[in-house]
Amino acid sequence: MGKKKKIPDDKSHPIGMTKVYLCALKIISVLKTYYRSILSFFFVLFSMFATAQQHKFSGWGMSVNTIALSPKLNLIFDSQLRSNHQWKQPETFILRPGLTYVLNKNVSLSTGFALIQNWKTIQGLRDGVSDNRIWQQLGINQQLKNAVLQHRIRMEERWIPVLKIAGSNIVKSDPKFNARFRYFTRWMSPFSKTKKMTKGMYWAVQNEFFFNAAGASHANRKLFDQSRTYAGSGYRLGKHADLELGYMFVYTEGRNKDFTTNNIIQLSSFLRL
Repeated sequence: MGKKKKIPDDKSHPIGMTKVYLCALKIISVLKTYYRSILSFFFVLFSMFATAQQHKFSGWGMSVNTIALSPKLNLIFDSQLRSNHQWKQPETFILRPGLTYVLNKNVSLSTGFALIQNWKTIQGLRDGVSDNRIWQQLGINQQLKNAVLQHRIRMEERWIPVLKIAGSNIVKSDPKFNARFRYFTRWMSPFSKTKKMTKGMYWAVQNEFFFNAAGASHANRKLFDQSRTYAGSGYRLGKHADLELGYMFVYTEGRNKDFTTNNIIQLSSFLRL
């Protein structure tokens, strides 16, 4: 049998030029088919950055604590300290106590209040402004083999004020009622697939959506408020405590077409007594 002739690699050769031409035709055909989708993608991408209000990079520290008062009643509280952009100064401190009634091993009802201090800067003046609220929530835990799936549905009622400068202070006036609905879900699983989460390394992913249930006109004038997406890894010290480190991306809708994104490094501790 005769040997097959090798097609020259030289693109100036007629056969090589034909291959380039056919390849170009294929690319043009694909672009014609999907050009609308491609243009739409770049339009959306450009619109996002063109209308962005702010991009931030900050750090959050969080402690979540549960203390059993009886088989059916728990004292719960979490505290958080959040930095402003580039970790320069504290931006928010939260202390959120509450009581939980345990319906069964998977379902609980909770209520409490949140004491929140925000540090605001208006026209170069930095001052602390309180933002206290009450909340109610339904918690559901599901054990799926060696993993845990958590759901949390929370309603919180708050009063949004108008902030003004009075002398050397930032003062609140004319507070307006706003109710916010939050849905949180979290998946936790140990790295070892043969063991339950009793001790050792684990990974976690979670997301929380925020919606304005009432008084949206006093917030961002929209139904959707924000989302918080998180992924991290932790170490379960034992039955009573976890330590965890992860990354959170927060997307917050502003008024009109503005929005804020926040890239967060979060360090968390969990205590169960």
